Formats: sequence, structure tokens, C-alpha cells
Amino acid sequence: MVLLTGTSIDLLKVSPGLVFWTAVTFILVLVVLWLFAWKPILHGLDARNEKIQDDLDNSRKLREQAESLMADYKKHLDAAKDQALQIIDEGKRDAESVKNRIIADAKKEADAIHDRAIAEISQAKVRAVKELEKEVVDISVAIISKILNRDVSKDDHRNIILKELDQLKSSK
Repeated sequence: MVLLTGTSIDLLKVSPGLVFWTAVTFILVLVVLWLFAWKPILHGLDARNEKIQDDLDNSRKLREQAESLMADYKKHLDAAKDQALQIIDEGKRDAESVKNRIIADAKKEADAIHDRAIAEISQAKVRAVKELEKEVVDISVAIISKILNRDVSKDDHRNIILKELDQLKSSK
């Protein structure tokens, strides 16, 4: 290679002085780096390593907590499902009970209405029979009076007819 001055330098030639000063400079830079830069670099790498390890530990803890929360959530969800099923079953039982009670009450009321109707019919029958007996007595007194051509007191005649009716009833 030719420089501007016109002299040539051989780049592949080994110069002992240059080797010595290059080695001294290298060692000096190495010592300076060792004294001033190596510890902060190692400290930075260690701090970074610790941070990464802490982050990994935290992520493991968070994952375990998430799994625990998920298990708790699932447990609570299962319990809620069971409780909902129990409430539904209880509602069905209550509805069945209310239905049965309403049916029983309706049957009792129908029986009571039936019994009252029978009692009213019986009372009406008794009243009708008494009225009929009274009419029969009155008609009988009128017929006997005409047949005998004399007055028979209504009380005497009534007593006779009632006595006869009682005998008829007892003979049935």
C-alpha cells in the first residue's frame, strides 16, 4: 500500500514493540474493566437473574393460587347447583303438599255441602210429612163429621188419627 508520503508499510510484518504495547494495553484495559466494570456487570447480571427467578416464583405462586381459586369456585358452583336442586325438590314437595291440601279441603267442603243438603232434605221431608199429617187429620175430621152427622172435636179426632198413624208406622 502506498501512503501519501510515498513510503510503503507492510501490514503483515510483526513488530515486537507493537506486540508488547498491544499486550500491555490489553492487560491494562482488562485490569481497569476488572476493577471498575466487572463487578457492576456481574451485579447487573445477578440482579437480572434474581428478578427472572422471582418472576418465575411469583408466576408459580399465582398459578397455584389461580388453581386453588378455580377449585374453590368449582366447589362453590357444585354446592350452588346442589342447593338449587334441593330448592327445586322442596318446591315440588311443597306444591304437591299444597295440591293435596287443596284437594282434601275441597273434598271436605263438598262432603259438608252434601251433608247439609241431606239434612235440609230430611228436614223438608219431616215438615212435609207433618203438614201432610195435619191435612189428613183435617180432611179426616171433615169426612167423619159428615159421615156421623155430628161434630167431632178436632182434638179428639186428631188424637185418634195420630194414634192410628203411630200404629201404622210401628207396623212397618
